[in-house]
Amino acid sequence: MTSREVPFLVQSAAYWLAYHRHNKCWKCTSTGFCPMVVAARSRIWAWRRYRALNGRWL
Repeated sequence: MTSREVPFLVQSAAYWLAYHRHNKCWKCTSTGFCPMVVAARSRIWAWRRYRALNGRWL
């Protein structure tokens, strides 16, 4: 993997967020909370933090 490639798990997290903009999954609650969305957002933020700290040297 080169320094500009995005890992598969981060790509799938972005897809999951895009899916939830218009649809609901089987884990969504009646209040609109979805643990999968929370996990996807956390994964994307962690990747952004990693890239911000280590991206220059990769």
